[in-house]
Amino acid sequence: MASSMDEKLKDILAKVLLIDESKISDGMSRKSVKEWDSMAHLMLVSEIESAFEVTMDDDDIMEIQTVGDIKKTLKKVGITT
Repeated sequence: MASSMDEKLKDILAKVLLIDESKISDGMSRKSVKEWDSMAHLMLVSEIESAFEVTMDDDDIMEIQTVGDIKKTLKKVGITT
């Protein structure tokens, strides 16, 4: 069973990128999703920070390329599954 963090994250990704939650996986990357452009990336970061009540480091934000990277960054700021 998926964790609440996973559910919340999938919900945000689906909403911001306008894609079906079933298509979201840890390996999904900015390169593979045409909707995941720089504007969508900023919206994702904003939504994630708001939903999880965290602030991500600028360097971490720039390094995010995949859904897995987002999860790693969330763990780094204390959000665990």
